[in-house]
Amino acid sequence: MGVLKSKHSQLFIAIAAAEVIKVTRLRSVGFPDGQASEIDISDFDDDWDQFVAGRKATGSTSIEINYDPVDHEKIEALHESGAIVDFLVTAPLSETAGVPKPVAVAGKITPPTTVVSKQFQGFVQNFAVQVADNDIWKATITIRGTGPVKTNKATGAP
Repeated sequence: MGVLKSKHSQLFIAIAAAEVIKVTRLRSVGFPDGQASEIDISDFDDDWDQFVAGRKATGSTSIEINYDPVDHEKIEALHESGAIVDFLVTAPLSETAGVPKPVAVAGKITPPTTVVSKQFQGFVQNFAVQVADNDIWKATITIRGTGPVKTNKATGAP
């Protein structure tokens, strides 16, 4: 298998039970981590501290976009509402194209079978627009994940 290039990767968000949007003007996207807590099981008979893995805490991630108030108004509305929604990041379909927009069923995006994708749930924790001298308006969107990040492997040909 070759490398997964970022060109034509896409981010989709299920903003309603059957409505999916593509995040336009995407510059970067990450995935929430799943760092496990630690549980101290040491006792007086141990010469060294003893630990076991505890529950995994889904962290946060950031998405960077070139901001457009019309293109991104639905994401800003998610920030206002705090709704937990489904996110899907897809690898490119080819050197020149991304995948077609997927559908959602009961608020969960059906991932394409032709490319690798990563899927997770979360809420828009922060939506911060930055303006710098001699630059364009940009925004950083912080997503607080909830639950695991799932990797969907490609099973079909493009």
